[in-house]
Amino acid sequence: MRAVRVEPFGTDKVQGRDLPDPVPGAGEVLIATEAATVNPADAAVVLGTAASRFPRGAVNPYTPDEVASVTVADPRLGQSGVYAHVAALLHESRSAPPDQVVSFMAYRLGGFGMSDLSVYVADYEQRHLVPISGSVETQSITMDSSTGGTSFTTATQGKETIGSGTRVWSVVVDGAARLGVMAITVPTLDAEVRALADSLAGVVAALLVTRGQCTDVYTTLQRSQEFSLAAEMQWGLLPPLSLDSGRVSVAGLVQPAYEVGGDSFDYAVNGETLHFAVFDAMGHGLESAQLAHLAVSSYRHSRRSGLDLSATYHALDTAIASRGHGEEFVTCILACLDLIEGGLTWVNVGHPLPLLVRGGAVMNSLVCAATLPAGLGGGLAEVAHDPLQPGDQVFRITDGVIDAHRAEGEDFGEERLVALLAAQAREGFDATETVRQLSHRVLDHLGTLSDDATAFLVEFH
Repeated sequence: MRAVRVEPFGTDKVQGRDLPDPVPGAGEVLIATEAATVNPADAAVVLGTAASRFPRGAVNPYTPDEVASVTVADPRLGQSGVYAHVAALLHESRSAPPDQVVSFMAYRLGGFGMSDLSVYVADYEQRHLVPISGSVETQSITMDSSTGGTSFTTATQGKETIGSGTRVWSVVVDGAARLGVMAITVPTLDAEVRALADSLAGVVAALLVTRGQCTDVYTTLQRSQEFSLAAEMQWGLLPPLSLDSGRVSVAGLVQPAYEVGGDSFDYAVNGETLHFAVFDAMGHGLESAQLAHLAVSSYRHSRRSGLDLSATYHALDTAIASRGHGEEFVTCILACLDLIEGGLTWVNVGHPLPLLVRGGAVMNSLVCAATLPAGLGGGLAEVAHDPLQPGDQVFRITDGVIDAHRAEGEDFGEERLVALLAAQAREGFDATETVRQLSHRVLDHLGTLSDDATAFLVEFH
């Protein structure tokens, strides 16, 4: 590679040397001056190792104070070169403002033959997709009646034919946690372009997660109303709402999103084991949220210390009782799933029993003798063992789901819950969509909830 200095474009001299062609060759390192422009119609300009594309005559935004060099790549790069540039965006993003992810990406889309970027994030109730600042679109869209919403709920790519080409919708997924969707416009659509769009959506997801830790902008966008302090605590405690590791899928959601207090869940995949738990702390509001926070922290401490379920329960019971606030307690399910053999090991700490869905039908509740809620003392009643088959779903809820009561109406009830789970299983909904729809059905049935309602689903593959 040869180093050259680019004077303001329009001259034909570079450090006294004649340029054989105004289009720099692939692999050359160009040190930009403030006035430099990039004239090649289709040259991809790479900052460090990251790609950007500028149209003919565009002003180069990178000044000597901002960058050391840029590399001009041949527009005829093969797919491996394109994907190297995709990956390189993560490197370049390190110097971008954390609240400007969409603007950062939009400026570089031309280098991939794409335009009109919009990025949406899901709101906390999982009903709407909200555009991030810098997007072409400025209005929220519904998950249940839009192309972007369908892409989000089905985790598939969508497309719409528009006047200037095709609008492509890709799911913004961090691992398997669906954060939102990305929409771009392309003049022509083929398999390579579709794959590239999904790859760029993956970059957006990585940026939202990593850069989002340094700004409140994206979190604030997801809220359609103010959080209570208890809800702020609980949402900050939750793990990603979904996971798909290949061997297992996990999904959970807590409602009401803006007032939740004592409900929570947690999980982790460690080697060949999925560890998970669902909690329901007594009471409501801030006191309940503090109790749930202690319960989840105790559970994580035990899990990360390598304790088995019996020791984990006893540590949790001791932690809750140590608060010295009288008859405080937490109900929960603590469980481990062998991801190779499908063996489920679990304990029931005064919690509603989980339901087993197999072959599109709700089979029954799994059975385990109930231990007193954590904080009330007593020994562990039973450690249950149940074999799961590939495709089995284990569904856990808190009592706010089946006990949810509507004024002058009937409770949501276990019978309604079982019928809904069976219908969703027959439809082939994945874990994330099953939990999302169930949460909405409970809320829609009641209008408002008198207690937290949490749904948590594990599907063994």
